[in-house]
Amino acid sequence: MDIPGEDDPNESGGVLSEKSEYEPEEFDPESLGPDVPSPSDGAYDGDATGLFVKLVIVFNVALLALSLGPMLAYFEGQVDLGVRIFLVGVIAFGYGTFRYVQFERERKSDDEDEPTETTDTQPDGAEASDHNG
Repeated sequence: MDIPGEDDPNESGGVLSEKSEYEPEEFDPESLGPDVPSPSDGAYDGDATGLFVKLVIVFNVALLALSLGPMLAYFEGQVDLGVRIFLVGVIAFGYGTFRYVQFERERKSDDEDEPTETTDTQPDGAEASDHNG
């Protein structure tokens, strides 16, 4: 079997062995895409991050209890235990929802308290509330 370039070093190996004039001499893996951005220290609010982690745990417990309680009651016949676990899930879900809504209200009130320096003016003199052009 004849393989190009094996017997005669002057014979070309075909289109795939030729280098383009735009191809670099040595491959640089760092040139494949943009740099990964690093987060700034001031971009995260400690209270919001802590609340997020707590609420993830609370909603995971609520989801587990809301699904496990009825399964225990139906499949195992342990209705009393199933109802108790289900109620724990309802309470956990209610608590998580309450804390989330409370956080959103606090954040909105904090945003409204801070004065903003931006004005909504358009160059043609149209009102900012007119979005139809």
